Amino acid sequence: MIPETVLDEILTRCDIVEVISSYIPLKKAGRNFKALCPFHHEKTPSFVVNPDKGIYHCFGCGAGGNAFGFIMKYEKVEFVEAVRMLAKKAGVTIPDSRGNGKLRSDITTELRRLHEHATAFFRNSLMSRQGEQARAYLAKRGIGNQSIGTFKLGFAPRGWENLFGYLKEKGFSEELIAKSGLCLPREGRDGFYDRFRSRVIYPISDKRGRVVAFGGRVIDDSLPKYMNSPETAIYSKSAILYAFDLARDQLAEKDSAVIVEGYMDVIVAFQAGVRNIMASCGTALTTEQVRLIKRFTNNVILIYDADKAGQSATVRGLEALLAEDMRIGIVELPEGHDPDSYVRERDGGDLDRLIAKPTGIFEYRLRSLKRQYDPSDPHSKVKIAGEMLAMISMFGNEMLKSEYTRRLADSLKLSESSLITELAKSKAFKGSYSRPETSLGRPNSDRACTAEKIILSLMLEDSALIARVRKTLSCQEFSNNTTRKIAEAIFIRHEKGAPVSFNFIMTHLKDEGVDSAIAEIGSMQYVSKDKMKNLTDCLLWIKRNNLDKRKAELQGLIKEAQSRREDSKLSELLATYNKLVKDSASLNQNCMGLQ
Repeated sequence: MIPETVLDEILTRCDIVEVISSYIPLKKAGRNFKALCPFHHEKTPSFVVNPDKGIYHCFGCGAGGNAFGFIMKYEKVEFVEAVRMLAKKAGVTIPDSRGNGKLRSDITTELRRLHEHATAFFRNSLMSRQGEQARAYLAKRGIGNQSIGTFKLGFAPRGWENLFGYLKEKGFSEELIAKSGLCLPREGRDGFYDRFRSRVIYPISDKRGRVVAFGGRVIDDSLPKYMNSPETAIYSKSAILYAFDLARDQLAEKDSAVIVEGYMDVIVAFQAGVRNIMASCGTALTTEQVRLIKRFTNNVILIYDADKAGQSATVRGLEALLAEDMRIGIVELPEGHDPDSYVRERDGGDLDRLIAKPTGIFEYRLRSLKRQYDPSDPHSKVKIAGEMLAMISMFGNEMLKSEYTRRLADSLKLSESSLITELAKSKAFKGSYSRPETSLGRPNSDRACTAEKIILSLMLEDSALIARVRKTLSCQEFSNNTTRKIAEAIFIRHEKGAPVSFNFIMTHLKDEGVDSAIAEIGSMQYVSKDKMKNLTDCLLWIKRNNLDKRKAELQGLIKEAQSRREDSKLSELLATYNKLVKDSASLNQNCMGLQ
């Protein structure tokens, strides 16, 4: 448990604008800051950071929270890890419950520590007698000792429980070892066996250089050739680019990111002096990966294998790249080559020249399609045009769409107007985003929920109003589950004399959906000079609405009692109903006394 006072101190010392701007570029917009949301695709900024309230909120996807929440969502870490990261930034010491100055480890920290030990185990195995064959394999592939150290390469020896026994000796529990995915439970009997055996090991690091997973390659002809770690609490394949941590400092300097398919492609090119290089590891680029690159450069150069699979990989990566308005260049290798073989054959001296003059994505795609289909055949020409228009539709810039449509018409000798008509009908990529429902209901939520949100916003803006609200409205009278929980937290925190604000309530109320709900509430617009009128109107509306609902329920019960001729029950219901009518009459006067 982390003391509330420590959490509050971290939030007080951390400027949310400074925190978020270290990840994405923010632009001043009045008293707030705006940006393109890092959590969904958009072309018009709807992501707002409010430094006064210490919160962020996206009006597009509904994401929201404070500095802790942003770190958790962006870095994909748990709450404790986010607290650690901000505590270090703020210079705050986190004690544990025993007061010895250290926080008890959570699962993400323990998994990272386990991966450090696994990396050391694989490295030691490579350098041992067991690793002779693996070292020979790496030497044959042109990998020197310096690269072995830079990329932390290792070897998983033969045998079923080498790594498992090593991790057990280091004090890791079987439960944690299982969660790492590096060892698997035996079927039908107790015990575990190693996932990686007789393989060269390529550690996979996150953007901060911490090993979070491994890739393994056989050193003979057995199958499967490659094997990778499963996704875990610290490893999400869609968010990781191999060797990004080594390339990141070069991205801004070179103003480009070179992307290849595999581990060896990266290592061999890196040895040849291409330091802004990383790998997608055979999968299509994801939006998360592209946005990670975009923080450093808008230029991407793809170098995939010169075969059909490589061409397909290039096409699969286009959607995420073009959706983020990245400039794309393609390096076309000679037939039969991948970056690894091409560099080794030419001693690395030629790759820089190719990277310096890549082919534009339009020219590359059109040339590839013309090789695939015969442009002299009308039906094939239509196929080429359709594929090209599907790609052109991905561009966010309308002027680029227009220019590439004109070029396509010239190249295929088709009328530009016909292509424009087909482009308008294209459904290949619309870039639309459907806003999900939030915990507060649909965007056009009912008036009761709106009134509750306004009241919460007013209380969080001005703690002097909390006692007035509580005198009139109980937590049970909040109809929405999330607004009710927030109201309870505000009342409890106010009773303790603790600070009550958007930022602090987010930190201390960790129920699912609360962060985005409070961020939405904090982003509501109302006329501050009329806040007492707004408060009174909302309180009146909620009280009346609740009374009307209760009266409607009683009317149904009264009719039922009449039909059953339950005279005693009918008298009780009528007495209750009459009291509600009197309460309604006095309601306006009671609420007006708040002003």
